Amino acid sequence: MATLTYWVARQHADSACYNLVARTKKELLLRIAENPSTKYEAPIKETVTYKDAFDLFEWVTGEGGGR
Repeated sequence: MATLTYWVARQHADSACYNLVARTKKELLLRIAENPSTKYEAPIKETVTYKDAFDLFEWVTGEGGGR
């Protein structure tokens, strides 16, 4: 099993595809600061566990994930 950890800041003014994501909290806070016109929730650390690259692909592109 492998893991993918990332940070997300959600916004509710538009589609979820406009939520910000980054590898680190510091990077995400910088991206939030670059876009002061949009209100974001506090950053949340997310971790996904997957079996292999295809499993990760299925998770990302499956129902609710964008396929």
